[in-house]
Amino acid sequence: MALRVVKKRTTGSIGIDTVLTTAKMAADVTNLMQFPPAAAAASIVLTIIQMVADIKINQNDCVRLARRAARLLVDLGKRMEGKWDDAPRALLDNIADFEITCISIRDFMQKASEGSWFSRFVSKAMIETALTDYERQLDDAAIAFQMASLIEIHYAIGTLQRSSTGGSLQRSSTGRSLQLIDSPVSMSPALGSIDPSTQLSQLSQSATLVDADPEELSLSKASFDSSRASSFVLVEETGPAEVTEPAVPPLPTEEEVFLASITEANDEFGFRRYHQSDVIIRKANRKAVGWFAGTADAQANGQKMTIKRYEGPKEKAVRQWMKDVKMLRNLYHENLPQILGYSDGKAQTPFILLASVPSRDMSGYVQMSLNNLTLAGSAGMLLKLYRDITSAVLHVQRQLALTNSQAQDFIEGATYTVDADNCVVLGLPPLKEGLVTARSYNLQESLVDRALQFLKDLEAAEETRRGDPAQRGSKIHSLLRSLLPQSRDDPTLPSDLLDLLDDAEDDDRAMSLPALRSLSIARQRHDQSWHERAPVRKCAVGDYGWIPQGTRNFEEFVRLGNVFEDCNGGQGAEGLEVVLETTGTQVHIANRFPERTQCQPYPLPDELEGWPIALMPQSSVTVFVRRESRMLSVNDAWQFLLNRASTLATRHSVKQHNLLLVTRSLTVEDYQVHDRSPPPLVHRSPFPPMNGFPGHNPFAGHQQHVHHFGAGPFNPVPIPTLVYLFTSGKEGFSAYITDNALGKPRPQEFRSTAWMFACQAGWPAGFVDYIQLDPEDAES
Repeated sequence: MALRVVKKRTTGSIGIDTVLTTAKMAADVTNLMQFPPAAAAASIVLTIIQMVADIKINQNDCVRLARRAARLLVDLGKRMEGKWDDAPRALLDNIADFEITCISIRDFMQKASEGSWFSRFVSKAMIETALTDYERQLDDAAIAFQMASLIEIHYAIGTLQRSSTGGSLQRSSTGRSLQLIDSPVSMSPALGSIDPSTQLSQLSQSATLVDADPEELSLSKASFDSSRASSFVLVEETGPAEVTEPAVPPLPTEEEVFLASITEANDEFGFRRYHQSDVIIRKANRKAVGWFAGTADAQANGQKMTIKRYEGPKEKAVRQWMKDVKMLRNLYHENLPQILGYSDGKAQTPFILLASVPSRDMSGYVQMSLNNLTLAGSAGMLLKLYRDITSAVLHVQRQLALTNSQAQDFIEGATYTVDADNCVVLGLPPLKEGLVTARSYNLQESLVDRALQFLKDLEAAEETRRGDPAQRGSKIHSLLRSLLPQSRDDPTLPSDLLDLLDDAEDDDRAMSLPALRSLSIARQRHDQSWHERAPVRKCAVGDYGWIPQGTRNFEEFVRLGNVFEDCNGGQGAEGLEVVLETTGTQVHIANRFPERTQCQPYPLPDELEGWPIALMPQSSVTVFVRRESRMLSVNDAWQFLLNRASTLATRHSVKQHNLLLVTRSLTVEDYQVHDRSPPPLVHRSPFPPMNGFPGHNPFAGHQQHVHHFGAGPFNPVPIPTLVYLFTSGKEGFSAYITDNALGKPRPQEFRSTAWMFACQAGWPAGFVDYIQLDPEDAES
C-alpha cells in the first residue's frame, strides 16, 4: 500500500506568510494610534495594510510598499516613545508630509482593488510605474525624518556652545565611539572645568535621536558646521570623517525572508527540515513527466520516500521550490502529493520529500483500460477519474482561497498521473507570474473537458475488445456527457452516481450499462443517436428493424414494424410524440456571391406547400426544402427500447442488440426556378454621367453595367416578379410554379408565350437518426 499522510487542517492560503506579515504590521501600527501626532498617519497605514489582501495584480510589490510605510512609522514610534510631548516642529512637519504620501498610496491601492481584471491588465505598466514612484516618495520621507534628526543635533550642539566655550564629548555604543571635538581656535582654560558627563547628559536630552543605531540613521559619518567662530564636528574614531548621503537598506525578497526563517529543525506546520546529508537518493523515476520530473526514490530516517529536486537556474529553482513548499503544507488530500519535509535552505539543489507514490502515465493507463474493459467499465473508469480530479481541485480551491479562474489555471497546468491503486494524483502546476488568463467557459466545463480529453486517442487504437473503435469511443463519450454535470450544475457528481461508483469498487458487476443508462434516462439527458444516409422515404419515424451483416448501410435495412402502428395492437408506444416540420432556404446570386434566406411555406389543402419567390429578370433562385419528422424526446425513445427490445426481438427472431429504432427522418429536395423573360430596355445616353462614374442599377441582376444620364422613362427600373413554387411530401408529386397564390396552374396555352418561368428539380437526399442497444445491455 502507498504511504499516505493524513493531517487535518481547515484553513490555509498560498500567501500565508503575507497574511502573518500584514497582521504583525497592523498590530505594531495600532500601538501608535494613542499618540496624536502620529494617529492620523497610523490610521492611513492601517487602511493600506487592510487593502493589500484585495490586490489582484502586483500583490508582492504592494505588500512591500505597505511594509515599507509601516516600518518607517513603527521605527519613528520606537524612537519617540515617551517623547511625543516635546516633539520638534520639523519632525511634526515631516509627519504631515508623510500623511500626504500615505493618502496617495491608499487611493492608488483602492483603485487597484476595485478595478476589473481587464483594466488592471491594460494598465499593468502604469501600475508598475506608480509603485516605483511611491517607493521613491517613501525614500524621500525616510531622508526627511533623518534630516529632522540632524536639525535636532545642530540644536543640541548650539545649546552646548552657548553653555560653554569649548569641550569634547565622547560616547561609546555598540563598539563605536563618537567624539564632539572643539576646534583649536576656540580652546580656552575654562574648558577643563566643564564636566564631560554633564555635556553628554545635555546632548542626550536635546537630541534623543542620537541614540539610534548609526547604520539605521546613516549618521555614523557626517560633519556639521556652525555659524559661530568655533566649530564642532561629529566624527567616528575608527575612520576619517566624510560626508555621505543617507541610504535606505534594500528590502529583502520573499525568497530571502523564507530562507531566513529556516532556523529550527521543524517549521510551524510540523514538517521537518532536512539537511542533504540526511537523505539517501536511490533509483530515479525516468518515466515521470511534468511536475513529477526529477523525482526519485529516497530514504530518510529509515523511511522510504520520494524526493523531488529543483534543478536549473538558482533563483528560479528556489522560487519554484518555495512556492511548492508553501502550497503543499496546506494541502492534505489523497489525490495530491503528500509532503513529509523539505531541505533546510543550505542545499545547493533545494528538494522536498514526499510520501512514496509510484506514478504512471495517465494517457497510457486510460488507453490500456479502454482496450480491455467493457463499455460500462470504461465509462465507470472515466467517471472515477472525474470524481478524483474534481475532489482534488475543489480542495485546492478551498484551502488556498483561489478564484474560479485561478482554479482553472491549476487544472490546465497540473500534471496527471495514476498511482498503484489506480487513483489520480495531481502534480502542482508550474510557476506562473504576471499572466492573466481570460476564458469564455467556466470551472465546471474545464473539469468535464479535462476528464473527457483522455478519449482523444481511442479512435487510433488498434486493439479493442469489441466493435469499431470510433463507434465505441462515440458511445462512451455520449454516455459520459449525459452523466457528467453540465455547465450550470454543481461540479460534484450526483449522490446516486457516487453510490454506484462506490459499489463498483467492491463488486465489478454493480457497474453495468443498463444501470448507467437508467441514471442518465432519469435525468432526461440520454439523447444519444446515430446519423446515417438512407434512401428517400425508405424509413419513417418509429420504424424498427435490423441490417444484415451488422453494417450501417440503410439500403439493406429490413423493416420489421413501426411502434406507432403496433401501439394499436397493444405493444404500447404511449408517451412517444412525433413532430413534423417543413422548412426551406432560398439561395440567389447577388454581387457575385450567394445569399441565403430562411423561409417558411404556407400550407394548402391536399398537403400542398406554397413558396413565394421574387424573381428579377434573367435571374434564378434555388429553393432547398427540408421535410423532417422526429420523435420529440430521444430520451423517451431509449426508455421504450430498453423496455420493449426483448419482446420485439423474440417475436421477430433477431438478437436484441441488432434492433434499430428510427427516431428521425429527414428529406432534402432542391428546386431551381429560372426567369427567362427578356431583359428590360435601357436607354444608352451618348453623354457620360456628370459624376464621371458608370451607372449601375441595383435591381439589374446579372445585366451588364451601362452608362446612363439622368432618370425617368428612358431608364426604367426593373422590378421583381412574384411567383409561387408548390411542393408536397406525397410520393410521386411533381413540383410546379404558377403566378396564382392558391396553387392553380396556368393554362397550357399561355405557358409558351407569356409564361417565361421554368422549374427544375434536383436529386433528393434522405437521412435517418436511429438508436441501438449494445450487447452489454442484454448481458446484464
